[in-house]
Amino acid sequence: MSTTAAAFTGLVVLGLAGALPVVVGVGLRWVTLPLAPLAGAVLASLAATAYVALGLSFMTWFVALAVLGAVAAGAWWLWGPTLGLGRTDGKLGVSEGDLEETVRHPRDHRVALAGAVGALIVGVTCVASLRGIRTPTVGFDARALWVMRPGWFLQSHQQLLVDLKVRGLVLTQSAYPPLVSAASAIAWKVTGVHTARLGVVVTAALNGCALAVAAFAVADVGRRAAIGLSGRRAAIGLSGRRAAIGLSGRRAAHAASAPTPWTPLVAGVVVAALLVLVAAGVTEPFLTNGYADPIWSLAAVGAVAWGLQSPRERSAQSIAVVLVLVAGGAKDEGFVTAVAIIALIAVRSLAGVVADHGWRAPLSRLAAPVGLAGLELVIIGWWPELMQVIGARGASSTFTIQSDLTSRTTAVVHGMSPYLHVLVLAVPVAIAGGVVLSGVRRRTDTGNDLWAWAALACGLVAVAGALITGQGAIGPWILSTVHRITEFPTLAAWWIVGTWGVVAATALVEGNHRVESTSGEATPVGDAPAVAQAKVSA
Repeated sequence: MSTTAAAFTGLVVLGLAGALPVVVGVGLRWVTLPLAPLAGAVLASLAATAYVALGLSFMTWFVALAVLGAVAAGAWWLWGPTLGLGRTDGKLGVSEGDLEETVRHPRDHRVALAGAVGALIVGVTCVASLRGIRTPTVGFDARALWVMRPGWFLQSHQQLLVDLKVRGLVLTQSAYPPLVSAASAIAWKVTGVHTARLGVVVTAALNGCALAVAAFAVADVGRRAAIGLSGRRAAIGLSGRRAAIGLSGRRAAHAASAPTPWTPLVAGVVVAALLVLVAAGVTEPFLTNGYADPIWSLAAVGAVAWGLQSPRERSAQSIAVVLVLVAGGAKDEGFVTAVAIIALIAVRSLAGVVADHGWRAPLSRLAAPVGLAGLELVIIGWWPELMQVIGARGASSTFTIQSDLTSRTTAVVHGMSPYLHVLVLAVPVAIAGGVVLSGVRRRTDTGNDLWAWAALACGLVAVAGALITGQGAIGPWILSTVHRITEFPTLAAWWIVGTWGVVAATALVEGNHRVESTSGEATPVGDAPAVAQAKVSA
Protein backbone atom coordinates (compact mmCIF):
# COMPACT_ATOMS: atom_id res chain seq x y z
CA MET A 1 0.00 0.00 0.00
CA SER A 2 1.32 3.46 -0.88
CA THR A 3 1.88 6.09 1.77
CA THR A 4 -0.92 8.24 0.34
CA ALA A 5 -3.42 5.38 0.44
CA ALA A 6 -2.30 4.38 3.93
CA ALA A 7 -2.61 7.94 5.24
CA PHE A 8 -6.07 8.28 3.70
CA THR A 9 -7.14 4.98 5.26
CA GLY A 10 -5.87 6.02 8.66
CA LEU A 11 -7.65 9.37 8.41
CA VAL A 12 -10.90 7.64 7.44
CA VAL A 13 -10.65 5.30 10.44
CA LEU A 14 -10.06 8.23 12.78
CA GLY A 15 -12.93 10.12 11.17
CA LEU A 16 -15.35 7.22 11.52
CA ALA A 17 -14.40 6.79 15.17
CA GLY A 18 -15.12 10.43 15.96
CA ALA A 19 -17.98 11.02 13.51
CA LEU A 20 -21.07 10.22 15.59
CA PRO A 21 -20.10 12.22 18.70
CA VAL A 22 -19.21 15.17 16.47
CA VAL A 23 -22.46 14.97 14.51
CA VAL A 24 -24.49 14.85 17.70
CA GLY A 25 -22.67 17.77 19.26
CA VAL A 26 -22.19 19.95 16.19
CA GLY A 27 -24.75 18.77 13.65
CA LEU A 28 -24.36 18.15 9.94
CA ARG A 29 -22.26 21.15 9.02
CA TRP A 30 -19.22 21.65 6.83
CA VAL A 31 -17.02 21.98 9.90
CA THR A 32 -18.03 18.44 10.90
CA LEU A 33 -15.86 16.94 8.13
CA PRO A 34 -12.45 18.13 9.38
CA LEU A 35 -13.52 17.94 13.03
CA ALA A 36 -14.34 14.20 12.97
CA PRO A 37 -10.73 12.99 12.40
CA LEU A 38 -9.57 15.30 15.19
CA ALA A 39 -12.14 13.73 17.52
CA GLY A 40 -10.85 10.33 16.43
CA ALA A 41 -7.31 11.45 17.28
CA VAL A 42 -8.54 12.38 20.76
CA LEU A 43 -9.95 8.86 21.14
CA ALA A 44 -6.61 7.44 20.00
CA SER A 45 -4.84 9.57 22.61
CA LEU A 46 -7.18 8.30 25.32
CA ALA A 47 -6.64 4.73 24.08
CA ALA A 48 -2.88 5.15 24.41
CA THR A 49 -3.28 6.51 27.93
CA ALA A 50 -5.62 3.70 28.97
CA TYR A 51 -3.22 1.15 27.48
CA VAL A 52 -0.31 2.47 29.53
CA ALA A 53 -2.42 2.58 32.68
CA LEU A 54 -4.44 -0.63 32.42
CA GLY A 55 -2.88 -2.93 29.85
CA LEU A 56 -4.81 -5.08 27.32
CA SER A 57 -3.87 -3.61 23.91
CA PHE A 58 -3.87 -0.22 22.22
CA MET A 59 -6.35 -1.17 19.49
CA THR A 60 -8.65 -2.85 22.01
CA TRP A 61 -8.93 0.41 23.90
CA PHE A 62 -9.37 2.43 20.70
CA VAL A 63 -12.22 0.26 19.47
CA ALA A 64 -13.82 0.18 22.92
CA LEU A 65 -13.67 3.97 23.28
CA ALA A 66 -15.00 4.49 19.75
CA VAL A 67 -17.94 2.18 20.48
CA LEU A 68 -18.55 3.83 23.85
CA GLY A 69 -18.50 7.27 22.23
CA ALA A 70 -20.95 6.14 19.55
CA VAL A 71 -23.30 4.60 22.11
CA ALA A 72 -23.19 7.69 24.31
CA ALA A 73 -23.80 9.92 21.31
CA GLY A 74 -26.69 7.78 20.16
CA ALA A 75 -28.23 7.84 23.63
CA TRP A 76 -27.91 11.60 23.77
CA TRP A 77 -29.38 11.88 20.29
CA LEU A 78 -32.42 9.84 21.28
CA TRP A 79 -33.08 11.06 24.80
CA GLY A 80 -31.05 14.26 25.25
CA PRO A 81 -32.20 17.83 24.74
CA THR A 82 -33.18 18.92 21.26
CA LEU A 83 -30.16 20.19 19.29
CA GLY A 84 -29.82 23.17 16.99
CA LEU A 85 -32.41 25.53 18.43
CA GLY A 86 -32.05 29.11 17.25
CA ARG A 87 -31.26 31.70 19.90
CA THR A 88 -33.04 35.03 19.78
CA ASP A 89 -30.89 38.14 19.68
CA GLY A 90 -32.85 41.20 20.62
CA LYS A 91 -30.43 43.63 18.99
CA LEU A 92 -29.34 42.43 15.59
CA GLY A 93 -31.10 39.21 14.67
CA VAL A 94 -33.79 36.80 15.67
CA SER A 95 -33.86 33.04 15.75
CA GLU A 96 -34.51 31.07 12.60
CA GLY A 97 -37.79 29.70 13.91
CA ASP A 98 -39.20 33.20 14.43
CA LEU A 99 -38.63 34.05 10.77
CA GLU A 100 -39.66 30.80 9.16
CA GLU A 101 -42.65 32.31 7.38
CA THR A 102 -40.87 35.45 6.17
CA VAL A 103 -37.22 35.28 5.22
CA ARG A 104 -36.26 31.65 5.72
CA HIS A 105 -36.23 30.61 2.08
CA PRO A 106 -34.25 33.46 0.48
CA ARG A 107 -31.85 33.57 3.41
CA ASP A 108 -31.27 29.83 3.47
CA HIS A 109 -30.45 29.76 -0.24
CA ARG A 110 -27.78 32.41 0.06
CA VAL A 111 -26.34 31.07 3.29
CA ALA A 112 -26.27 27.52 1.92
CA LEU A 113 -24.56 28.66 -1.27
CA ALA A 114 -22.02 30.74 0.64
CA GLY A 115 -21.41 27.83 3.01
CA ALA A 116 -20.77 25.36 0.19
CA VAL A 117 -18.53 27.72 -1.76
CA GLY A 118 -16.75 28.77 1.42
CA ALA A 119 -16.14 25.16 2.43
CA LEU A 120 -14.74 24.45 -1.02
CA ILE A 121 -12.44 27.47 -0.92
CA VAL A 122 -11.22 26.78 2.61
CA GLY A 123 -10.72 23.11 1.79
CA VAL A 124 -8.76 23.81 -1.37
CA THR A 125 -6.68 26.43 0.42
CA CYS A 126 -5.89 24.02 3.26
CA VAL A 127 -4.85 21.31 0.81
CA ALA A 128 -2.66 23.82 -1.03
CA SER A 129 -1.06 24.84 2.26
CA LEU A 130 0.07 21.22 2.70
CA ARG A 131 1.93 21.15 -0.62
CA GLY A 132 5.21 20.83 1.29
CA ILE A 133 4.24 17.23 2.05
CA ARG A 134 5.35 16.36 -1.48
CA THR A 135 8.93 16.70 -0.25
CA PRO A 136 9.65 13.51 1.75
CA THR A 137 11.25 15.16 4.78
CA VAL A 138 11.05 14.12 8.42
CA GLY A 139 11.96 16.70 11.07
CA PHE A 140 14.61 15.87 13.65
CA ASP A 141 12.25 15.89 16.65
CA ALA A 142 9.62 14.11 14.58
CA ARG A 143 12.01 11.28 13.78
CA ALA A 144 13.35 11.13 17.34
CA LEU A 145 9.98 11.19 19.08
CA TRP A 146 6.67 11.66 17.33
CA VAL A 147 7.06 8.96 14.66
CA MET A 148 9.01 6.62 16.93
CA ARG A 149 6.37 6.14 19.62
CA PRO A 150 3.63 4.77 17.30
CA GLY A 151 5.58 1.53 17.28
CA TRP A 152 5.76 1.58 21.07
CA PHE A 153 1.96 1.62 21.36
CA LEU A 154 1.77 -1.46 19.13
CA GLN A 155 4.15 -3.45 21.34
CA SER A 156 3.31 -5.45 24.43
CA HIS A 157 2.35 -3.55 27.57
CA GLN A 158 5.52 -4.58 29.39
CA GLN A 159 7.75 -3.45 26.53
CA LEU A 160 5.86 -0.15 26.30
CA LEU A 161 6.57 0.59 29.95
CA VAL A 162 10.25 -0.20 29.39
CA ASP A 163 10.35 2.14 26.40
CA LEU A 164 8.80 4.94 28.42
CA LYS A 165 10.97 4.54 31.51
CA VAL A 166 14.39 3.25 30.46
CA ARG A 167 17.10 5.84 31.06
CA GLY A 168 19.63 4.61 28.54
CA LEU A 169 18.01 6.20 25.49
CA VAL A 170 19.13 9.58 24.22
CA LEU A 171 15.48 10.48 23.74
CA THR A 172 14.49 12.41 26.86
CA GLN A 173 10.87 13.42 26.25
CA SER A 174 9.03 10.11 26.21
CA ALA A 175 6.48 11.68 28.57
CA TYR A 176 5.22 14.11 25.95
CA PRO A 177 1.41 13.82 25.41
CA PRO A 178 0.52 10.97 23.04
CA LEU A 179 -2.04 12.34 20.56
CA VAL A 180 0.21 12.71 17.50
CA SER A 181 1.94 9.36 18.00
CA ALA A 182 -1.33 7.57 18.84
CA ALA A 183 -3.01 8.84 15.67
CA SER A 184 -0.05 7.60 13.63
CA ALA A 185 -0.22 4.26 15.45
CA ILE A 186 -3.79 3.81 14.21
CA ALA A 187 -2.65 4.30 10.62
CA TRP A 188 0.26 1.91 11.15
CA LYS A 189 -1.99 -0.77 12.61
CA VAL A 190 -4.86 -0.69 10.11
CA THR A 191 -2.62 -0.49 7.03
CA GLY A 192 0.41 -2.51 8.03
CA VAL A 193 2.68 0.30 6.78
CA HIS A 194 5.14 1.11 9.57
CA THR A 195 7.17 4.03 8.25
CA ALA A 196 8.18 7.43 9.55
CA ARG A 197 6.87 8.89 6.31
CA LEU A 198 3.35 7.65 7.03
CA GLY A 199 3.46 9.21 10.49
CA VAL A 200 4.50 12.53 8.98
CA VAL A 201 1.71 12.47 6.38
CA VAL A 202 -0.96 11.56 8.95
CA THR A 203 0.22 14.38 11.22
CA ALA A 204 0.18 16.84 8.30
CA ALA A 205 -3.37 15.78 7.41
CA LEU A 206 -4.50 16.38 11.00
CA ASN A 207 -2.79 19.77 10.87
CA GLY A 208 -4.87 20.57 7.79
CA CYS A 209 -8.03 19.50 9.60
CA ALA A 210 -7.24 21.73 12.60
CA LEU A 211 -6.47 24.63 10.27
CA ALA A 212 -9.77 24.18 8.42
CA VAL A 213 -11.79 24.10 11.66
CA ALA A 214 -10.12 27.30 12.88
CA ALA A 215 -10.76 29.00 9.53
CA PHE A 216 -14.43 27.98 9.57
CA ALA A 217 -14.81 29.90 12.83
CA VAL A 218 -14.03 33.17 11.05
CA ALA A 219 -16.35 32.31 8.17
CA ASP A 220 -19.03 31.59 10.76
CA VAL A 221 -18.72 35.16 12.06
CA GLY A 222 -19.76 36.41 8.63
CA ARG A 223 -22.57 33.85 8.38
CA ARG A 224 -24.06 34.84 11.72
CA ALA A 225 -23.73 38.52 10.95
CA ALA A 226 -25.51 38.10 7.61
CA ILE A 227 -28.34 36.07 9.13
CA GLY A 228 -28.63 38.59 11.96
CA LEU A 229 -28.92 41.52 9.56
CA SER A 230 -31.53 39.70 7.51
CA GLY A 231 -33.47 38.74 10.62
CA ARG A 232 -33.37 42.26 11.99
CA ARG A 233 -34.66 43.74 8.77
CA ALA A 234 -37.39 41.14 8.53
CA ALA A 235 -38.40 41.81 12.12
CA ILE A 236 -38.51 45.51 11.33
CA GLY A 237 -40.81 44.88 8.37
CA LEU A 238 -43.09 42.61 10.36
CA SER A 239 -43.31 45.06 13.23
CA GLY A 240 -44.10 47.84 10.79
CA ARG A 241 -47.00 45.93 9.33
CA ARG A 242 -48.37 44.84 12.69
CA ALA A 243 -48.19 48.39 14.04
CA ALA A 244 -49.95 49.80 10.94
CA ILE A 245 -47.37 52.51 10.44
CA GLY A 246 -48.43 53.38 6.93
CA LEU A 247 -46.13 51.26 4.75
CA SER A 248 -47.73 49.94 1.61
CA GLY A 249 -48.31 46.21 1.46
CA ARG A 250 -45.65 45.73 -1.22
CA ARG A 251 -43.01 47.69 0.69
CA ALA A 252 -43.83 45.93 3.98
CA ALA A 253 -43.59 42.55 2.27
CA HIS A 254 -40.26 43.59 0.75
CA ALA A 255 -38.95 44.54 4.18
CA ALA A 256 -40.20 41.29 5.68
CA SER A 257 -38.58 39.16 2.98
CA ALA A 258 -35.26 41.01 2.82
CA PRO A 259 -32.59 38.67 1.45
CA THR A 260 -29.46 37.89 3.38
CA PRO A 261 -26.75 40.45 2.53
CA TRP A 262 -23.80 39.06 0.63
CA THR A 263 -21.10 41.28 2.10
CA PRO A 264 -20.63 39.57 5.51
CA LEU A 265 -20.87 36.14 3.90
CA VAL A 266 -18.22 36.91 1.30
CA ALA A 267 -16.04 38.73 3.82
CA GLY A 268 -16.07 35.73 6.16
CA VAL A 269 -15.04 33.32 3.40
CA VAL A 270 -12.33 35.59 1.99
CA VAL A 271 -10.82 36.34 5.39
CA ALA A 272 -10.93 32.63 6.32
CA ALA A 273 -9.06 31.68 3.15
CA LEU A 274 -6.47 34.41 3.70
CA LEU A 275 -5.92 33.27 7.26
CA VAL A 276 -5.27 29.74 6.02
CA LEU A 277 -2.50 31.05 3.77
CA VAL A 278 -1.08 33.15 6.60
CA ALA A 279 -1.14 30.16 8.96
CA ALA A 280 0.68 28.02 6.40
CA GLY A 281 3.42 30.63 6.20
CA VAL A 282 3.68 30.90 9.99
CA THR A 283 3.87 27.16 10.64
CA GLU A 284 6.08 26.00 7.76
CA PRO A 285 8.17 23.88 7.54
CA PHE A 286 6.81 22.23 10.68
CA LEU A 287 3.31 21.96 9.20
CA THR A 288 4.44 19.13 6.93
CA ASN A 289 7.50 17.51 8.54
CA GLY A 290 5.95 15.71 11.49
CA TYR A 291 6.36 18.17 14.36
CA ALA A 292 3.59 18.42 16.96
CA ASP A 293 3.78 22.20 17.37
CA PRO A 294 1.41 23.15 14.50
CA ILE A 295 -1.42 20.86 15.55
CA TRP A 296 -1.59 22.11 19.12
CA SER A 297 -1.20 25.73 18.03
CA LEU A 298 -3.91 25.50 15.37
CA ALA A 299 -6.23 23.55 17.65
CA ALA A 300 -5.76 26.11 20.43
CA VAL A 301 -6.49 28.98 18.03
CA GLY A 302 -9.63 27.18 16.89
CA ALA A 303 -10.66 26.60 20.50
CA VAL A 304 -10.28 30.33 21.17
CA ALA A 305 -12.28 31.21 18.05
CA TRP A 306 -15.13 28.78 18.72
CA GLY A 307 -15.11 28.81 22.51
CA LEU A 308 -14.40 32.48 23.26
CA GLN A 309 -15.48 34.39 20.13
CA SER A 310 -18.56 32.48 18.97
CA PRO A 311 -21.97 32.60 20.71
CA ARG A 312 -22.50 30.44 23.78
CA GLU A 313 -24.27 27.74 21.79
CA ARG A 314 -23.98 24.00 22.08
CA SER A 315 -22.48 23.50 18.62
CA ALA A 316 -19.72 26.07 19.10
CA GLN A 317 -18.91 24.79 22.55
CA SER A 318 -18.79 21.20 21.27
CA ILE A 319 -16.26 22.21 18.62
CA ALA A 320 -14.20 23.99 21.26
CA VAL A 321 -14.21 20.87 23.45
CA VAL A 322 -12.71 18.71 20.70
CA LEU A 323 -10.09 21.32 19.82
CA VAL A 324 -9.02 21.97 23.39
CA LEU A 325 -8.57 18.22 23.93
CA VAL A 326 -6.45 18.05 20.77
CA ALA A 327 -4.27 20.93 21.96
CA GLY A 328 -3.91 19.49 25.45
CA GLY A 329 -3.09 16.01 24.18
CA ALA A 330 -0.48 16.99 21.61
CA LYS A 331 2.39 18.62 23.52
CA ASP A 332 3.34 20.05 26.91
CA GLU A 333 2.99 23.64 25.70
CA GLY A 334 -0.41 22.77 24.32
CA PHE A 335 -1.40 21.25 27.65
CA VAL A 336 -0.60 24.44 29.57
CA THR A 337 -2.36 26.61 26.99
CA ALA A 338 -5.36 24.27 26.90
CA VAL A 339 -5.73 24.53 30.68
CA ALA A 340 -5.87 28.33 30.36
CA ILE A 341 -8.40 28.19 27.51
CA ILE A 342 -10.59 25.74 29.42
CA ALA A 343 -10.61 28.11 32.40
CA LEU A 344 -11.42 31.13 30.22
CA ILE A 345 -14.29 29.34 28.46
CA ALA A 346 -15.72 28.28 31.83
CA VAL A 347 -15.47 31.82 33.21
CA ARG A 348 -17.10 33.25 30.08
CA SER A 349 -19.92 30.70 30.32
CA LEU A 350 -20.49 31.48 33.99
CA ALA A 351 -20.51 35.21 33.26
CA GLY A 352 -23.06 34.61 30.52
CA VAL A 353 -25.31 32.58 32.82
CA VAL A 354 -25.19 35.33 35.44
CA ALA A 355 -25.93 37.94 32.79
CA ASP A 356 -28.92 35.94 31.53
CA HIS A 357 -30.40 34.91 34.88
CA GLY A 358 -28.84 37.17 37.49
CA TRP A 359 -27.04 36.01 40.62
CA ARG A 360 -29.95 33.71 41.44
CA ALA A 361 -29.34 31.60 38.36
CA PRO A 362 -30.32 27.93 38.62
CA LEU A 363 -27.58 25.83 40.16
CA SER A 364 -27.70 23.41 37.23
CA ARG A 365 -26.81 26.18 34.78
CA LEU A 366 -23.92 27.33 36.94
CA ALA A 367 -22.66 23.78 37.48
CA ALA A 368 -22.69 22.79 33.79
CA PRO A 369 -19.68 24.86 32.62
CA VAL A 370 -17.75 24.00 35.77
CA GLY A 371 -18.44 20.31 35.33
CA LEU A 372 -17.48 20.39 31.66
CA ALA A 373 -14.24 22.21 32.45
CA GLY A 374 -13.45 19.69 35.16
CA LEU A 375 -14.03 16.77 32.79
CA GLU A 376 -11.77 18.33 30.15
CA LEU A 377 -9.03 18.88 32.71
CA VAL A 378 -9.28 15.27 33.86
CA ILE A 379 -9.01 14.01 30.27
CA ILE A 380 -5.94 16.04 29.30
CA GLY A 381 -4.38 15.70 32.76
CA TRP A 382 -4.58 11.90 32.85
CA TRP A 383 -1.47 11.37 30.70
CA PRO A 384 0.97 13.73 32.50
CA GLU A 385 -0.15 12.43 35.89
CA LEU A 386 0.31 8.88 34.68
CA MET A 387 3.82 9.69 33.44
CA GLN A 388 4.69 10.99 36.89
CA VAL A 389 3.37 7.81 38.49
CA ILE A 390 5.37 5.44 36.27
CA GLY A 391 8.46 7.66 36.27
CA ALA A 392 8.71 8.16 32.51
CA ARG A 393 11.62 10.05 31.02
CA GLY A 394 10.94 13.77 30.86
CA ALA A 395 8.04 13.60 33.30
CA SER A 396 9.76 15.65 35.99
CA SER A 397 9.32 19.39 35.78
CA THR A 398 12.22 21.45 34.45
CA PHE A 399 11.02 24.61 36.19
CA THR A 400 13.49 26.02 38.67
CA ILE A 401 14.55 29.36 40.06
CA GLN A 402 17.47 30.76 38.12
CA SER A 403 19.89 33.32 39.50
CA ASP A 404 20.02 35.12 36.18
CA LEU A 405 16.29 35.65 35.61
CA THR A 406 16.84 39.18 34.33
CA SER A 407 19.28 38.15 31.61
CA ARG A 408 17.15 35.15 30.62
CA THR A 409 14.05 37.33 30.43
CA THR A 410 15.89 39.81 28.22
CA ALA A 411 17.09 37.01 25.98
CA VAL A 412 13.57 35.60 25.68
CA VAL A 413 12.07 38.99 24.82
CA HIS A 414 14.69 39.67 22.17
CA GLY A 415 14.44 36.15 20.80
CA MET A 416 10.65 36.17 20.48
CA SER A 417 10.18 39.72 19.22
CA PRO A 418 10.98 39.04 15.53
CA TYR A 419 8.30 36.34 15.45
CA LEU A 420 5.60 38.45 17.09
CA HIS A 421 5.63 41.41 14.71
CA VAL A 422 1.96 40.79 13.94
CA LEU A 423 1.19 42.34 17.34
CA VAL A 424 2.21 45.70 15.88
CA LEU A 425 -0.82 45.32 13.60
CA ALA A 426 -3.17 43.42 15.91
CA VAL A 427 -2.99 45.77 18.91
CA PRO A 428 -3.99 49.00 17.09
CA VAL A 429 -6.61 47.12 15.06
CA ALA A 430 -8.15 45.75 18.28
CA ILE A 431 -8.09 49.18 19.94
CA ALA A 432 -9.64 50.91 16.93
CA GLY A 433 -12.21 48.14 16.54
CA GLY A 434 -13.11 48.33 20.23
CA VAL A 435 -13.68 52.08 19.95
CA VAL A 436 -15.52 52.19 16.63
CA LEU A 437 -17.05 48.75 16.08
CA SER A 438 -17.78 47.36 19.54
CA GLY A 439 -21.53 47.88 19.09
CA VAL A 440 -21.53 46.06 15.76
CA ARG A 441 -19.50 43.26 17.29
CA ARG A 442 -22.03 42.81 20.08
CA ARG A 443 -24.92 42.81 17.62
CA THR A 444 -23.22 40.08 15.58
CA ASP A 445 -23.08 38.02 18.77
CA THR A 446 -19.29 37.77 18.50
CA GLY A 447 -17.48 37.39 21.81
CA ASN A 448 -15.63 40.26 23.44
CA ASP A 449 -12.17 40.68 21.96
CA LEU A 450 -10.59 40.66 25.42
CA TRP A 451 -11.28 36.92 25.77
CA ALA A 452 -9.06 36.17 22.78
CA TRP A 453 -6.36 38.51 24.04
CA ALA A 454 -6.45 36.81 27.45
CA ALA A 455 -5.92 33.41 25.79
CA LEU A 456 -3.09 34.80 23.66
CA ALA A 457 -1.42 36.26 26.75
CA CYS A 458 -1.76 33.00 28.68
CA GLY A 459 -0.15 31.00 25.88
CA LEU A 460 2.67 33.52 25.51
CA VAL A 461 3.35 33.68 29.24
CA ALA A 462 3.36 29.88 29.53
CA VAL A 463 6.01 29.46 26.83
CA ALA A 464 8.10 32.43 27.95
CA GLY A 465 7.90 31.27 31.56
CA ALA A 466 9.21 27.82 30.62
CA LEU A 467 12.19 29.39 28.87
CA ILE A 468 12.95 31.88 31.62
CA THR A 469 12.77 29.40 34.50
CA GLY A 470 14.13 26.37 32.64
CA GLN A 471 17.48 24.77 33.18
CA GLY A 472 18.82 24.75 29.62
CA ALA A 473 21.21 27.30 28.17
CA ILE A 474 18.90 30.05 27.01
CA GLY A 475 20.69 31.02 23.80
CA PRO A 476 20.66 27.64 22.00
CA TRP A 477 17.24 26.84 23.44
CA ILE A 478 15.65 29.94 21.93
CA LEU A 479 17.50 29.54 18.67
CA SER A 480 16.24 25.99 18.17
CA THR A 481 12.65 26.43 19.36
CA VAL A 482 11.49 30.06 19.11
CA HIS A 483 9.89 29.67 15.68
CA ARG A 484 7.75 26.76 16.85
CA ILE A 485 6.81 27.97 20.32
CA THR A 486 5.53 31.33 19.06
CA GLU A 487 3.11 29.82 16.56
CA PHE A 488 0.09 30.00 18.85
CA PRO A 489 0.34 33.69 19.88
CA THR A 490 1.18 34.67 16.30
CA LEU A 491 -1.80 32.78 14.85
CA ALA A 492 -4.12 34.00 17.61
CA ALA A 493 -3.19 37.60 16.76
CA TRP A 494 -3.92 37.01 13.07
CA TRP A 495 -7.31 35.49 13.94
CA ILE A 496 -8.09 38.56 16.05
CA VAL A 497 -7.30 40.81 13.09
CA GLY A 498 -9.38 38.63 10.76
CA THR A 499 -12.39 38.67 13.05
CA TRP A 500 -12.30 42.46 13.22
CA GLY A 501 -12.14 42.53 9.43
CA VAL A 502 -15.39 40.57 9.14
CA VAL A 503 -17.00 42.79 11.78
CA ALA A 504 -15.94 45.88 9.81
CA ALA A 505 -17.53 44.47 6.64
CA THR A 506 -20.72 43.87 8.62
CA ALA A 507 -20.68 47.47 9.82
CA LEU A 508 -20.79 48.69 6.23
CA VAL A 509 -23.90 46.65 5.49
CA GLU A 510 -25.53 47.60 8.77
CA GLY A 511 -24.99 51.25 7.90
CA ASN A 512 -26.80 50.74 4.60
CA HIS A 513 -29.71 49.10 6.41
CA ARG A 514 -29.85 52.01 8.83
CA VAL A 515 -29.96 54.47 5.95
CA GLU A 516 -32.78 52.52 4.31
CA SER A 517 -34.77 52.52 7.54
CA THR A 518 -34.44 56.27 7.98
CA SER A 519 -35.59 56.78 4.37
CA GLY A 520 -38.90 55.07 5.15
CA GLU A 521 -38.38 51.64 3.65
CA ALA A 522 -38.37 50.09 7.09
CA THR A 523 -38.92 51.65 10.50
CA PRO A 524 -37.07 50.51 13.62
CA VAL A 525 -39.21 48.50 15.99
CA GLY A 526 -38.81 50.97 18.80
CA ASP A 527 -40.10 53.82 16.64
CA ALA A 528 -43.25 52.07 15.49
CA PRO A 529 -45.59 53.16 18.33
CA ALA A 530 -44.52 56.79 18.01
CA VAL A 531 -45.05 56.83 14.27
CA ALA A 532 -48.41 55.12 14.59
CA GLN A 533 -49.48 57.60 17.26
CA ALA A 534 -48.47 60.50 15.03
CA LYS A 535 -50.57 59.14 12.18
CA VAL A 536 -53.57 58.68 14.47
CA SER A 537 -53.21 62.25 15.72
CA ALA A 538 -53.04 63.54 12.18
